[in-house]
This record gives sequence, C-alpha cells and structure tokens, in this order.
Amino acid sequence: MLNEEKVILMTKMAAFIDREGKENDAINNYFRSDYIGFNIIKSVISATIVFGIVVATYALCNIEFILSNLYNTESLLTIGRRFLVYYLLLVGVYSLASYVIYSLRYTRMRKSMKAYYGNLKKLARIYEKER
Repeated sequence: MLNEEKVILMTKMAAFIDREGKENDAINNYFRSDYIGFNIIKSVISATIVFGIVVATYALCNIEFILSNLYNTESLLTIGRRFLVYYLLLVGVYSLASYVIYSLRYTRMRKSMKAYYGNLKKLARIYEKER
C-alpha cells in the first residue's frame, strides 16, 4: 500500500533537486566565508577588466589630448590620480554589492537545504515506522 505522506515528501524532494538542488549543492560545498570571498575576488577581477576597457576607450577617444599633454607630467599625474580614485570607487562598490548578493544567496541556500534535510529526516522516520 502506498503511503500518501511518503509520496508527497518524495515528490517535493525530487522537485527541489531538479529546481535548486544542483546549484545549492555546488554552493553547499563551500564554507560561507570561502564562498563569499571567492565571489568577491571574481567581482574585483571583473571590475578591473571593465575599468580597463573604459580607460582604453577614454584614451582612444581623447588620444589628441593625451599626446599633446604627454610631456606635461602634472596634468598626466592629475588624470592618473583621478582614474585611481575612480578605480578604487568602482572596486569598492562592486565588492560591497558582491558581498551583499552572495551573502544573501548563501543564506537562502542554507535555509532551503535545511528544509530539504528536514524532509529527508521525515522520510527516514516514515520508513522506520513501516518496519
């Protein structure tokens, strides 16, 4: 005879594995600090690449100004300092946003995995009762 509660739990668990299980399992392999730190590093690298593309585009658009002021080191130092401030600001914003986003993802994953493990324990209790 089929136990309806057991079938419902097994269906919920199978749907969870199909929907979120693989992604959550990949996140669950990390400690919280490792997961967040690794993703912040990836975000900093991405921000650096984006900033490099923006600076290269700016340099190509203003090549005449750059070449005319090539020997004027004060103006180049001022531009360099400004770009450094912009870079640090961009990296800081990216890092903060990454920290918040990946902290929320990790917390959400832990909550859903707790529910999954709770359903697994319920299923184990049902099997124990049947014996």
